[in-house]
Amino acid sequence: MLSVVPAAAQRTAEGKVFIDANANGRYDQGEQLLAGIPVSDGCRVVVTDAWGHYRIAVDEESNLFPILPAGYTMAGHQVVNRGFIAGSAIQRRDNDFALRPKPVRTRFRLHALGDVQVSDYQEVDYASRTLWPELLAADSADVNLFLGDLVNNNLPLYPDLAQMMERLPGRSYTVLGNHDRDADSVRAHQVRSYCCSFGADVYAFNEGDVHFIVLNNVYGQGVHGYEGRLSERQLQFVRADLSHVPTGRLIVVTMHIPLAITRNRDELFSCLQDRPVLALTAHLHRVMRFFYRQGRQTIHELGAGATCGFWWVGERDWEGVPMALQQGGTPRNYFVLDFNGPCYTFRCKGVGLDERRQMSIHITGIDTVDTHLRDMAQVAPGQALITVWGGCDSTTVRCRIDGGAWQVCPKAALMDANAARVRELNLIKGYPTPYSRRNPMRRQVSPQLWAYSLPDAARKGSHVIEVEASDRFGLRASWRRAYCFAEADAPASKQPLQAAKGGSKRKRVER
Repeated sequence: MLSVVPAAAQRTAEGKVFIDANANGRYDQGEQLLAGIPVSDGCRVVVTDAWGHYRIAVDEESNLFPILPAGYTMAGHQVVNRGFIAGSAIQRRDNDFALRPKPVRTRFRLHALGDVQVSDYQEVDYASRTLWPELLAADSADVNLFLGDLVNNNLPLYPDLAQMMERLPGRSYTVLGNHDRDADSVRAHQVRSYCCSFGADVYAFNEGDVHFIVLNNVYGQGVHGYEGRLSERQLQFVRADLSHVPTGRLIVVTMHIPLAITRNRDELFSCLQDRPVLALTAHLHRVMRFFYRQGRQTIHELGAGATCGFWWVGERDWEGVPMALQQGGTPRNYFVLDFNGPCYTFRCKGVGLDERRQMSIHITGIDTVDTHLRDMAQVAPGQALITVWGGCDSTTVRCRIDGGAWQVCPKAALMDANAARVRELNLIKGYPTPYSRRNPMRRQVSPQLWAYSLPDAARKGSHVIEVEASDRFGLRASWRRAYCFAEADAPASKQPLQAAKGGSKRKRVER
C-alpha cells in the first residue's frame, strides 16, 4: 500500500507487545510476548512477529497503538487509549505495549456518552455530581465511550478529567471533538494536547464480537475553523485495519461530528463495503438518527446527544445544576447499548432519571401553563404528546389506557411541550432567573414526537397511560404515567392532531 506522506518525512519505530504479568508497566525477562497483534500509527498497520516484535514507519502525524483483541486491554489504564504512545513520545526503539488478559464476553454493555464539554471546574463539578455517580456503579457498563468535546476549549482540564475517568469501574475510550483541539493552524499539531493526555485520536479495538474504529473527523481549517471530513491518512488506516477483521463482524465507527455533515462520508462507506455498520456520533447537542444505504447494507447512525445537554445552561434544579434541556425535548443524556454477538439493542438514559424512563408523556389540558404557550396554541386538550428519546421515522409507538387494547400512535409535527415551555419563558423574560444562563431554545419540530388523541372515557377522572416504542434498528423504550382530569372540566373530543408528513425536514431524512 502506498504511503500518504513523503518517504523523507518518515522514520522507523519498533517495540514489543507483551503480557505485563507483574503489572510494572515494562517488559521483564520471561513475560509472554504476543505474536499476531496488529500495531498501527493511525495510517499503516503491521503485525507482531513470533517474538512479539514489530517495526513500523512513522511520521509527524503518527501515534502508536496496538489494535487490541477482545481478550486483552492495556495494563495500568482504565482509560485504555491512555496506554497508547503519543507522537511526541515515540522513540526509535522500545515502543513497548504492556497488555493484560481480560475475559471475552460476547454479551457486553456500552455507554455512548456525547459532549461532557466542561468549560471550568464548576462544570466539572456538575458532571461529577450528576453523570459520574451513574458511571461509578459497579454494574454500570463494561465500556464507556466518550464521543468527543470532553472539554470546552479549556485543555488544561484534561489531566483532572482523565483522572476522573480512570476511577470508573468500566474501561473507557475517548474520541476527539472540535472543542478538544489546540488552537494551531497546522492540522498535525491541533491534536497535540489531546494526544499527550489520551494517546491517540485515531485507533481501533475489539470488544466481544464487535470491532470498533475511532476516527477524528474534525478537519481543521485555519486557526478556529473546521468541518466534518476524514483525511486520506485515516481512510488508509480504515482499509488497512479492516484487512485484519473478519468480513461478517459488526463494525462500530465512532467519531464526533455526525456522518450526516461529514463531507466525504461516501469515501468511508466505500472502505466499509458491505459490512454491517453502526455509527456513534455526538456534536449536535440533540439526539438524532440517520440512515444511509450502502450496497446491501443500511448504515445506522445514532447521534447520541450530550451529557452536558445544551452546554450546561438553563434553569437550575434543586441542587443548583443547570437542567440544559436539549432541542427536540431530550434531557441531558447518554445511550446504553447492549451487544450480543453482532446484534445490539439500545435505550436512552436521562442523567439523574430512573433508568426505566426513556420518554416524556405530556397530557394537554391539565397544566394551565399550556394555554400560554404560543408554540402549542394549535394543540387541543386531551392529547397525549409522547417524546421518545431516540425515536425516529422507523420507530413504532404504541400506547394503551388502563391496560386496554394497544393503539398505534401517529407521528406529529409539533414542538416538544417542555421545549415549548422553556422557549415561551425566554420570550416573556421569565427566564433566565438570577444566577442562571439562558437556554437558547429555538422553535423547531421535534423529530421524536408522537401524539395520541385520548378517547372520551379517558378524558375524565384518573387513568394510567402506558407507552412502548421500538424499531428494527434496536431501539427499545417504554414508560407509563398516571394522570387525572377534573370531572367537571373534561375536554371534549376534537379533531385528532395531523400526523407529521415525511418526518424531519432535514436534508438527510430520518427514518
